[in-house]
Amino acid sequence: METISQFEMASERLRFRRLRADDFALVAPLLQDEQTMQAWGHGWSYDEVCDWIADTLRRYREDGCGCLAALDAQTGALIALAGPLGGQPDDPATLGLFYLVGHDHRRQGYGTECARASLRDAFTVHGATRVAAVIRLDDIPALGVAAKCGMRVVEQLVLPYRGKEVPHVRCAIDKAQWAAAQHA
Repeated sequence: METISQFEMASERLRFRRLRADDFALVAPLLQDEQTMQAWGHGWSYDEVCDWIADTLRRYREDGCGCLAALDAQTGALIALAGPLGGQPDDPATLGLFYLVGHDHRRQGYGTECARASLRDAFTVHGATRVAAVIRLDDIPALGVAAKCGMRVVEQLVLPYRGKEVPHVRCAIDKAQWAAAQHA
């Protein structure tokens, strides 16, 4: 079992740690599961999972943050992948927000718990002035999590994915808005 000092973030039920190069067996069941990956329209292949882990490790090196394994505090089981993502090229003070909860753990508040912990980390540890999440327009649960965290739609966009144009929205929250909500 890992000690609390090995974790980047913590929430009521979860402990978040950086991924390692040898974490394929940990994350593949989540990323290859079609129900969990419904927003992508498919479970990922072996190569896609390997590429995602490599990209996450690159983000740690280059951005100082990235997706983390969200582990059950009691059992150590992987519940989700979540975390703040590096700054946008046009606005380095704005960090991204990512949260993906395994389908068998959905509707239990884990998405909101992951997003709130990630927002806290982005604003208090990484010094973000704004955090934004790009969410598929038809991903109602993810949009609900963003709303529960005080994020608002600031932009509509269409992004290419696997040869298709997919409608998305960018939801965001500024540090001042987030701080005010913490004291409400």
